[in-house]
Amino acid sequence: MSTPIAPPALLQASALAGRDSTWLAEGFHLRVKVSPWLGFPLHPFAAWRLSPGKTERMRIEWRDANGHRLSTPFHLEDAEGQAEGCLFGSPADDPYIWAEVFVPDDRGLRLDLLDANLTAGSGNRVLATRTAEPYRFGHTPVVRLRATGRGTIGETIGIRQSYVYLSELGEPDLIFGLPIKLREHWYAEDPRIHPLDAAQDRVQSGVPPRLGPPDELGPDAPTGGIDPVAETQRIMERIGPDFVDPWLTSGWGDPATAPAVAAFSDTFTLADGRTGRATAPVTPSLLTMAVDPQIARYLGLATLVPYDSTGSVDECNIWLIAARWAVQRHRIVHAPGSPFGFPVTLEDVLGPSPSLPGGLDHTLDDCFPDAPGIIADLPYRQGGESGPWSCRTLLALAVAAGNAQPDPPAPFPLAADPPGTWNSHADPQHPGPETWRQTVSLGDEPARGMVGFARTAPGKPVALHRFEPPPGQDHVSRAMPLVPNWAGNNRRVVEDGAVPVDADGASWRVWSADEFGQWSHHLDVGAYDLSAPLPARPAPPPPVLEGTFDAAPDDGTSGSRVPGTLRLRCTVPGPGHTAPGSAPIAELRVEVDGVALPPRPVVQDQKVLVEAQPQAFTVGQQRAVPITAWFVNTAGASSDEATTHVLAHDARAPQAVPTSPVVIWTGRPDSTGMAELSLRWPPRTGAARYRVYLGDARRLAGSLKPALTLPTSPVRAAQASPLHAARGRLTDKGVFTFLGEIGGTADADGLIHFSTRLPGGLRSIQFIRIVPLTAGGAEPAFAACGLVPVAVPSADRPPPPLVDATTTPDGGLTLTVRAQGLRPEPLTTGAGKAPEFRIRHTRTGADRHFAPVSTSGKLKLPSGGGPWTETLAVPASRLSPFVNTDWYAEVRYPAEPPLPPGTTAELVDGGVEPVWGAIGDESEGMWSEPSLPAGSLLVPSLPPAAPAAPVLTTAADGSVNLALSGLPTAHPASSTPYRLEIYRSTPGSAPQERAVLPVGTAALSWKDPAPVPAGARYDLVVVDPLGRRSPAARSA
Repeated sequence: MSTPIAPPALLQASALAGRDSTWLAEGFHLRVKVSPWLGFPLHPFAAWRLSPGKTERMRIEWRDANGHRLSTPFHLEDAEGQAEGCLFGSPADDPYIWAEVFVPDDRGLRLDLLDANLTAGSGNRVLATRTAEPYRFGHTPVVRLRATGRGTIGETIGIRQSYVYLSELGEPDLIFGLPIKLREHWYAEDPRIHPLDAAQDRVQSGVPPRLGPPDELGPDAPTGGIDPVAETQRIMERIGPDFVDPWLTSGWGDPATAPAVAAFSDTFTLADGRTGRATAPVTPSLLTMAVDPQIARYLGLATLVPYDSTGSVDECNIWLIAARWAVQRHRIVHAPGSPFGFPVTLEDVLGPSPSLPGGLDHTLDDCFPDAPGIIADLPYRQGGESGPWSCRTLLALAVAAGNAQPDPPAPFPLAADPPGTWNSHADPQHPGPETWRQTVSLGDEPARGMVGFARTAPGKPVALHRFEPPPGQDHVSRAMPLVPNWAGNNRRVVEDGAVPVDADGASWRVWSADEFGQWSHHLDVGAYDLSAPLPARPAPPPPVLEGTFDAAPDDGTSGSRVPGTLRLRCTVPGPGHTAPGSAPIAELRVEVDGVALPPRPVVQDQKVLVEAQPQAFTVGQQRAVPITAWFVNTAGASSDEATTHVLAHDARAPQAVPTSPVVIWTGRPDSTGMAELSLRWPPRTGAARYRVYLGDARRLAGSLKPALTLPTSPVRAAQASPLHAARGRLTDKGVFTFLGEIGGTADADGLIHFSTRLPGGLRSIQFIRIVPLTAGGAEPAFAACGLVPVAVPSADRPPPPLVDATTTPDGGLTLTVRAQGLRPEPLTTGAGKAPEFRIRHTRTGADRHFAPVSTSGKLKLPSGGGPWTETLAVPASRLSPFVNTDWYAEVRYPAEPPLPPGTTAELVDGGVEPVWGAIGDESEGMWSEPSLPAGSLLVPSLPPAAPAAPVLTTAADGSVNLALSGLPTAHPASSTPYRLEIYRSTPGSAPQERAVLPVGTAALSWKDPAPVPAGARYDLVVVDPLGRRSPAARSA
């Protein structure tokens, strides 16, 4: 019957016929690979040697590197030295398990068996290689071949899996399994031999004739071949008990936990003395250990069949390997997030249960009598989420090509990827020699077995493996298996973690072994070495700066100057604070405010103080001074620049704002009773803000020691001068009221503006003191800041005056203004100046407060006494006849001066001035209410003159048009206009009035409609606004 072979993803077997090998003992080498999804079987493996089936010609289609088809036989030279063959027409469930390629003329040919799971052009994983005849391969399946070099390729023959038939299987030819003796749990051993004895036989029979390259560099490398006894004792007495058996105990010691899901835990001590715990799954870990063929033999995953214990070596040698497993068919082996995109269970991989060769289960029961009880108990064991346990029998074929032992694997293509890095010191206080680490990439092809790794320079070659047991412990010390790691770029890598420092860098050699233990090349072959330079020395870390600033005292200058001293502190990092591999730091370089300082020699762990000065500052300037620093090490490498900013300021205070004793007036009090004070002054250099204080004259005078007696003059400016002169003695801020603080930014006119509101009822002089401040708060002495005298204008208003108006036709108008009831105090405030008047008039009856002002002047005091009076004459030419005009008079007290009478003051440049008006302006008094009106009306002495004769024009329809010019007109403000009376008469009849027309303009026309009698004449009379008539004028 045909052999139902297990899916390769779960179970694979391979075989090799070793003869005259450098690395392998003579005989058939068998290896079994199980998936971690399955784990180890319920009992040892049983193996039967089968008779080979018939051969047949395989349909191999060969193509060259360009994809062109090649027909056999063909010369490789014609295909540019490379061709790839692929099997066609063979069902996937019946693969070829053995093949031979005939080479009629071998001129230096290499033939590779490639992994069938990779398609042409997507990458090639080499499974086996032959470089000499016969070109035979035993493997499952044989699908892809690659030929390189020179020679002639002929036809290919093979044996299908279906050509291997099984009859009733008798007792197995050999049995190999785990070195454990545990019943009624998860494993049934072979009762005919103790498992450890069987393991020892396998280990001893498989001892290779020569040490592997890493062992030849180890502490116990013998001068001759390997001692089989010593090697067997090493495995059975030290490696197995110390490194393998604890995992076996964890996997098979708990009846409630299946070995396939069991885990191993162990404690370890961390570098800081704390205790840690690590946990790892048992089955994958044991399978990883089995990469070493000797450990695989100890675990029952490999064995050796001596030639004298089996049949002859044929061209094709086949073994059937069988065992039974405890499986959970519903256990998920690929999660939903896997590349499949959906969960894959173990049953999906196992597939349906095949028909087994007759009597196989009975044979296995006979060989392992404890197995039936374990199998019967499986459904009753706790399965959890993965479902119930059951038993599944799996078979595999191991095929060895006779007299065609595969060549050792080719060396890896090595690369130093990524570049090396320096190691940190475990104890910076006692650093010891420097070392660095280098990752060596082995390419993207998986290792077929163990990997040997050695550093060949600097110094003598040394194997980079862990050697167990340690030398001197009564057993030979051998290299533990090394399995490459997977890098993030899907490459396989090994790492040398402690490379000594040498100017020429270092070099490494890597050996590759196949699953049976054949190494790629010997120890003395250095053609495949990889060399790498020393890693680049890391740049020093940037300095960590701490900066302070000490300001220089105020020296009274106003130009630019260096404001003070910067003090910069930092600590030079030592070995414990620099990157591994860093060269010692030799210099500190600093740049302050754009100016580089001389380099400062330093040593590691030194505390450094650097004093420097920034660029010149203006008065009161405050800014962050940029500091840039970096280290330079003994190798000349510079650190990144560290930039910080230290806030520095000029401690000088701004110069005080100049002032003068001239009184500045506020605005008039508004409806709320408050008066606005608006001042402005040029900005002071270095002033970032200004504080404004207000002081009352009497309080300030009283605060002085001795107190200052203010003049009693009603002229308030007399109080300003003595206090202004004593401003340097007013040092107490407590006698002032703080009005607020304003910024130092000038307005659009380039001046600083300040406004506040004062009570409108203040009668005494007030003083404003302006104190400029820098951004850092420096200010001039309070007493050094001047005083600005300010006052609210007087609210005194005189009573309304009297006004009289006298009009004559020829003399015009005479107005007399009399101001009575003026108080003497406001008059005295004017310092001898007379009160003022102004005249308003209106022809339209407008409100007296809004009538236009026609004239103004000063009143006079009659020498004989009496009220203040002024008489004004208005010529008749300025008056309009027949117009009623109302006249009003207003008076006010004389203006209050900003300085006492008889004194002068020079205005200072850059001083304080009012926003509205100019410094030195007087404070004008308030006008009285307008007087009662005095009316005037100019009437001409004569009636109007006769008008000029009209011009008559007779129209075609008989109407007559009269045109007149030069008529008199009245002012628009007159209540009545001039009128024109028109009369018509005929011979023999009296004149009759035809029209009365108002005269608005000097020219006028009137039409007398038809019919107009023949010989008609017209008389015209002008009537003024008073009704006076002119003589009549008759038309011609």
